[in-house]
Amino acid sequence: MDSKFSRSWINMRIHYDNMARSRILTEFIEKNDLYKNYHMIDMCTGSGSFLIWALKQGLFPNRAILVDNDINLLKSIKSNLRQNFKNIYAIKSNNNNLDLTISDKSQQNSNVSIVKENCDTYEINDTQPHIISYSAAIDLMSKSSIDICLSKIKRENILFLSLCFDGKVKWKPSHPYDKYIMSYFNKHQSYDKGFGKALGYKSIDYVKKKAKELEYKIKIADSPWIIQNESSDDIIFLKRYVSDIKKSLFHMDGIDRSMLRHWYNHKIDSISNKIIKVQVGHKDLLLYKK
Repeated sequence: MDSKFSRSWINMRIHYDNMARSRILTEFIEKNDLYKNYHMIDMCTGSGSFLIWALKQGLFPNRAILVDNDINLLKSIKSNLRQNFKNIYAIKSNNNNLDLTISDKSQQNSNVSIVKENCDTYEINDTQPHIISYSAAIDLMSKSSIDICLSKIKRENILFLSLCFDGKVKWKPSHPYDKYIMSYFNKHQSYDKGFGKALGYKSIDYVKKKAKELEYKIKIADSPWIIQNESSDDIIFLKRYVSDIKKSLFHMDGIDRSMLRHWYNHKIDSISNKIIKVQVGHKDLLLYKK
């Protein structure tokens, strides 16, 4: 992936992503007793959000491989793990910080490899069954990249696509320009984000269609951000969220900038005064062979 994503934004959203993910993966692991017999590969790992979530769910893989092409994001992983698991896990690293060992109090180890590589070209050669995850990535990907992603379901591998944006954002109270802004935002989501022309929210239906063609089983669950705007962290996060929307849309062809500014100013004021909350729609998709 060639596009660079903001390290500060990726790290800011870890908490909200981890609150949003559904239980379809953990329930599948529990039902099929996979706790002791799997490795994890987290594609487009960013700064390690998915591994943090997995550990908080009690998932402790024997081995985890975290893959991303952005070394700036990968450099955050060790510090993010230590910040989230202080006094819970011991986290040791080698000199280059790209191989970590996570140890619990019973001295059980999880070996973590951090790999800088293009997620489209990264090959999974290990014969061990894997949980392969992509977080908040599928809606940024092209059809060809999604096809590559789906091709990774081999033998006993499980594919978990979490936090797939579904194109819907609900503000309470709403604003008359919300639908107008979201129409441009969804158009912007179809721009090239580093994987070719992105499918945006249409990626969910595309994955469902391809899963049927490939005779994969698929489970789907809602995983929205539900942000009540009650804490100072919520306020900071929501202000960044609407600021990034404004920045993304400002130079788009056809956008009415006066409407965009009015929408933005109203949102910032409402967020500051804690009189607004938001739900950002996502879906989690779990795929495996029948």
